[in-house]
Amino acid sequence: MYLDDGSQVLPLLKERPCLRVLLDMPEEPSDVPADVVATLLKPNYSVLGSNKRPREELMVVKFREFLHCVQEKELGEHLNGRNLTEAENAFILTLNPGHILAFATGSSKVPAIGFSPSPKLTFVHDDTKHLLIAHTCSNELQIFVNRKNLADDDEFDYNCLVALMNGSIFSAV
Repeated sequence: MYLDDGSQVLPLLKERPCLRVLLDMPEEPSDVPADVVATLLKPNYSVLGSNKRPREELMVVKFREFLHCVQEKELGEHLNGRNLTEAENAFILTLNPGHILAFATGSSKVPAIGFSPSPKLTFVHDDTKHLLIAHTCSNELQIFVNRKNLADDDEFDYNCLVALMNGSIFSAV
């Protein structure tokens, strides 16, 4: 097998072992169940008794509900009150819990030896930010705890969708 410049692939892979990972990359994220993703992303709560703790626990419930909506392909129905774009609707159809794991960790499947460091959910109490933020080097998913994300409507789910769409490099792994 040859590359466009005429060089052979095998010597290139021997020379640069880090490129071998490209041979094993699936086109679609594996079917990682929502429960596995929820279990992997361990919440890093504020201390028990803190005024922040109940709001963080509520955000974990909302995040797990989002994961299950994604797994059951119910996110489109859940967001049907919104005027979604064609791109958002198309993304919802392909979205699965593996995308969320890839967004948070850079990997759409659980490595055989597990993740190091262990994946975690952290909470940032900030009224000015709403989208999830991933730090894939530390396997950390940040959730913003604020009035907008805590609202009873679909705001948190929509913010998750937007964050995942904007993280398309990892979401498409």
